[in-house]
Amino acid sequence: MLRIVCLCVILGIALSAKPEIGSPHCVSVLATDCSTYSPEPVCAFDGQTHVTYQNSCEFAKGICTHHGHSLHAVHEGPCDPATDTP
Repeated sequence: MLRIVCLCVILGIALSAKPEIGSPHCVSVLATDCSTYSPEPVCAFDGQTHVTYQNSCEFAKGICTHHGHSLHAVHEGPCDPATDTP
C-alpha cells in the first residue's frame, strides 16, 4: 500500500513544474526509504549533465532537490556516456 501511495506521489511530482523542496509532495518523497525499491536505474538529464539514479524513488528525490533546474527522465537503465550527451 505504501508503495502505491509513493508511486502516486512520484507521478504527481513528475507531472508538476519544479516542485518546491518544502512542498507536501517533496516532504513525503524525501522521507521515503528508497532502499526498499527494486534496483531499476533511471537515466536523467538536468539541462547540463546526465545522471543515473538507482531507481524511480531516487529519481523522485532528485526532482525535489534540483534547485532551479528541471530534471527529466531520459530513459530506463543507466546513462551511457557514449550516447547520452548534452
